[in-house]
Amino acid sequence: MREVGNLRVKTGFKCFLVMCIMLCGSLSLTMNGMAAGFNTAPAAKLYVAAGGSDENDGSLKKPFATLEKARDAIRAMKKEGPLPVGGVTVLIRGGEYRFTQTFLLNEEDSGTAESPVTYEAYPGEKATLTGGITLEPSAFHAVSDPETLARIPQEAQGKVQQLDLKALGITDYGKLGNIIEVAPELFVSGNVMNLARWPNNGFATVGDVIDKADDAAGKGFTFTYNEDGLHPWKQIEDTWMLGYWGNDWATNDLQIKSIDFKQKQIESYKGTSYGMKSGQRFYFYNILEELDAPGEWYLDRSSGMLYLYPPTSLKGAEIQLSLFDQNLITMNGASNITFSHLSMEVSRGNAIDMSGGDNNLIRYCEISNMGGYALKVNSGSNNGIFGSTIYGMGNGAISLNGGDAATLTPAGNYADNNDISNYARIKLTYASAVEVNGVGNRATHNRMHNAPHFAIQFRGNDHKIEYNDIYDVVKETADASAIYSGRSFVWRGNTINYNYIHDIIASNLRVSTAAIYLDDYMSGVEMRGNVFSNIGKQAFKLANGRENVVENNIVINSGTSIAFMTRNYKPGEKNYDSLMSKFDQVPYQSELWSKRYPTLPNILNDEPLLPKRNVVRNNLFINSGPITGDQQNMQLGTFENNLTLNTEEKEKSGLLNPANGEERIKDAELNALANRLPEFKPIPFSEIGIKASGLPAAQSVLSAEMVEFQQDSDLPSVKLTLNGNQLLSVQDDSGLLRRGQDYVVQDSSVWFTTKYLSTLSAGYHPFVFSFNAGNDAFLTLHKNSTAK
Repeated sequence: MREVGNLRVKTGFKCFLVMCIMLCGSLSLTMNGMAAGFNTAPAAKLYVAAGGSDENDGSLKKPFATLEKARDAIRAMKKEGPLPVGGVTVLIRGGEYRFTQTFLLNEEDSGTAESPVTYEAYPGEKATLTGGITLEPSAFHAVSDPETLARIPQEAQGKVQQLDLKALGITDYGKLGNIIEVAPELFVSGNVMNLARWPNNGFATVGDVIDKADDAAGKGFTFTYNEDGLHPWKQIEDTWMLGYWGNDWATNDLQIKSIDFKQKQIESYKGTSYGMKSGQRFYFYNILEELDAPGEWYLDRSSGMLYLYPPTSLKGAEIQLSLFDQNLITMNGASNITFSHLSMEVSRGNAIDMSGGDNNLIRYCEISNMGGYALKVNSGSNNGIFGSTIYGMGNGAISLNGGDAATLTPAGNYADNNDISNYARIKLTYASAVEVNGVGNRATHNRMHNAPHFAIQFRGNDHKIEYNDIYDVVKETADASAIYSGRSFVWRGNTINYNYIHDIIASNLRVSTAAIYLDDYMSGVEMRGNVFSNIGKQAFKLANGRENVVENNIVINSGTSIAFMTRNYKPGEKNYDSLMSKFDQVPYQSELWSKRYPTLPNILNDEPLLPKRNVVRNNLFINSGPITGDQQNMQLGTFENNLTLNTEEKEKSGLLNPANGEERIKDAELNALANRLPEFKPIPFSEIGIKASGLPAAQSVLSAEMVEFQQDSDLPSVKLTLNGNQLLSVQDDSGLLRRGQDYVVQDSSVWFTTKYLSTLSAGYHPFVFSFNAGNDAFLTLHKNSTAK
């Protein structure tokens, strides 16, 4: 035996190398055995500090000032030879780092599996990457100009504060109405301020549509509004409306061309994609005369004067204006890079945009108040975000793409164990907490809440949507759901399993809501083990799709358990052509596709518009409406062993409000409800939702030890000591491991079984260990190509 750093290495054995990455709970680690080519050089560290200098050497005492300098230092290291095993960590000291240009990473900035590159906040310090500028409270003063005061509502006079942005050198004010390149936003103490609007809450409604729009002719809508109380405006330049103009599931921003306050008649510059109908909802915004409520603001783009009705006293408040309009971080072809424990906030674009590259990870970050997305993964494989908190996104929160449809090669990109809330602030519709596209990507163990439209929208093949906790979404839209996909026969192999979807009640009584919606012939989706509670309209809504499986689900206190909707698309119609065009986008009759999806190659000869071979089996409906739909669905599908129970009011209350302070029903209580269904399989309810904490644990929760074993031994081969903690679950990148089969717990230790390890391919495999008291650990196991 010989010493290599702090590792004890014994040669001559074929075994595994375990590399630990601390996420929550530090991991102590000893290893026996060494992989071929293992470099014994120590890992390198570089330091960045807000008070540093790029003329420094990047050491702890002489840190760099910018991430760019640290990146360039790593490039220089790579020119001199391979990065050290363990890689390079850039430790970013606490402070605020204002971005005026995108931090670019490309292929030359990549790490490797053995030598990753990590950008991480210095332990115990908060490092913030921001695209905004801080405005001093003392720079604001009360409006005193008589002409301006005359425009401010009387109840707000003396309360509205103003700040001259031009005097501060700020002249880029963006343009309103653009959901891609958003205008600057104002934040006070982390809360977004609303552009002065009318009405302050809710919506006005369209009266008569006098003249339809014609964008080709440069003509907008002319229409009336129904409500009274709108203050007359002195000017209409840069005044806007946002509305659900033609339906209740898509919004558009319209700039006002003219308004007649006496006739309550408006003309817009442009039209909308869905037209306009009487009775639809909208509101006006960016109007000084409507600056009448705390938390509202207005920006006069001609003068650069900012007006704010403070939500509370500005004394001691942090006031921020988002200015930077590009991505904070762009990664093109970069691989094996991690961003860890960082705060990213207050910018007009996306926080992180990835294209290409593999094995990139965003972990335990806080991403807030962006104009765009927190993370967009456009391509590449095994890229993801883990254990992060995301809120206040103007668009969606996470977008995942990647994989190859022709070969059905999965990308393996993922969003796992994240808390996502208050997204879709600017783009209200079709902006999800997680958008899953491409082939073989996954959204798992996330908590998603507080949004006007979807939580998850998916397109493509072989995606996993599992173990998510979703609530308080679809708050103001109709014909929509928490989880949504639609209009494809070829997007097959998707699973929606073990999700808890609850409290989906629209705030506006005009709109209807669902939990899972497969729209416009969407087919081939498996939905098992989901739990629904307090769904305002439908738990499941299926619109003429085929070969969908609804099995082993529980629906509690909801409107309709399963609704089968009828669609009657006909050749030549726009929606029919859109549905059929997807056959031209994939080789659905190839040998590979035929083996994966056996019924798909012949679908066009099998009456494709009929809802054939749907399966609804072993579902439990408690205090919920029955299955609805025409008889055709029943005749062409399999409906069996579904049970409806009605309980007393006191039992209803217990289902929604478990006793003893528990937030949710316990596994045993939930599964006991299904005793009358002999084939019902227990749902691992306690495993749903976030299973890892972003805060470092105070103690070590796990240590790993390589155990020598003979090739012909049947004994478990990798031992992990629990250090007195109770192990709740183990999860790999495919899902939860089976206790007793994939691993065993014995004598305060965890053993991976030889049988399970033999199923792993050579390379790196991530695991999440969940413990009692909220301790969680992330561990990566590396299997040598020679290991058995």
